[in-house]
Amino acid sequence: MKKYSLFLMLGAAFLTFNACKSELDLDKELKFSKLSVEEQKQKIEESGTEFIDAMEGIQETQAMTTMMNMLTMTGGEVFSAPMQKLSADIKNARKDAFTNFDKQMRVSYVDSEVWGEYEYNFETEEMEKTKDLTNKIVARFPATAASTKNNAVITITYEESSVVVPDSDGEKYPSKITYKMTVDSKEVMSAEFSGTYYSDGSPKKVTQSLKMDDYKWTAKIANDQKTASESYEFKKGSKTMIKSVAEVSGILKADELQDAIDNESPQDAIDKFAVYFQVMNVAVKGGTSDFKKMADEGQALDSEKLSDKEYAEKTAEILNKYMVCTAFFVDDNRKFADVELYVVEVVDEYAEYDWEQGKYVSKTYYDLAPRFVLSDGSKVDAQEYVQEGFDDLIKRLQDMTGSYDNQ
Repeated sequence: MKKYSLFLMLGAAFLTFNACKSELDLDKELKFSKLSVEEQKQKIEESGTEFIDAMEGIQETQAMTTMMNMLTMTGGEVFSAPMQKLSADIKNARKDAFTNFDKQMRVSYVDSEVWGEYEYNFETEEMEKTKDLTNKIVARFPATAASTKNNAVITITYEESSVVVPDSDGEKYPSKITYKMTVDSKEVMSAEFSGTYYSDGSPKKVTQSLKMDDYKWTAKIANDQKTASESYEFKKGSKTMIKSVAEVSGILKADELQDAIDNESPQDAIDKFAVYFQVMNVAVKGGTSDFKKMADEGQALDSEKLSDKEYAEKTAEILNKYMVCTAFFVDDNRKFADVELYVVEVVDEYAEYDWEQGKYVSKTYYDLAPRFVLSDGSKVDAQEYVQEGFDDLIKRLQDMTGSYDNQ
């Protein structure tokens, strides 16, 4: 457990925040909020409640009700996979609903057998193919179960790039996919994917968007092989609900980057990185401007001379030395906590089975977790801080999403 890759550990640390150009300015020092700790918690809870209200509203949009009606129609499954995934993700409030829809669009519409014009037949009560098309789908159907005419139309187009997917049978990446839904000639939903790629298949520039009534998702990837960035934003009207930005600088050609990772020396390719993640009015940003020194020090630790706990503690010390990480309120640009990593003890009760004793033997591991350093200097585990005192918010989340056990 002590000899894990520093690069992978760093990724895991920031994924705790679901990470991520002003948002990425690590040199800008933020002043502490003048609110008390309890007032800060109330402000965080208000953001969470507002987010849930907005997510519940998506299910009532014209696009969602029309989509749900279409999914009940026999024959619609030939082109409805992305919509099935999107409706399920939105119903269960999954934060990756947008990216899942985009991926499903790219997977579903490579098959040429899907292309064509479809229309709902009220006599047979089925979606029927009426015309063959090339790289295009047009589907006409009733927007509601009570509709007596095909007043909803979905139009999908697909354009292929010239770049072949590595290790495929000549399959090529898509350069553009568009999706549009209208009801009574009014557009209620639209989506678009466009991408350009290097010859090795790595993305050069990718943009994605999805609009549904007052809700809009956008995502962008850019890589000039020196700086790579990725951004995602989910808005309702002009209000940002979720936003994440991540940027890495260094030698980012696919082969050289992969070699560095395979050799467990990511510092040979990466110079610095920064991440930013925001939900409503609460944000976290962090990163380092000297990834090489941080990685070198981490790899210089002698794992053979240190216990698992000592190794984890030394690693946390190095990361905290080189990384800047802050949690703050977006509206007034004031922080409510600095963020640091610390060591937590994890006991696995079923780590190994002892055949001689006929029972499982527990084992203790040491992981890194983020904690908040508040304005009064006190320290509290980030998860504990967010959960403590948010009973109403957590109950609303559970009511809205239901159990995740079967997902």
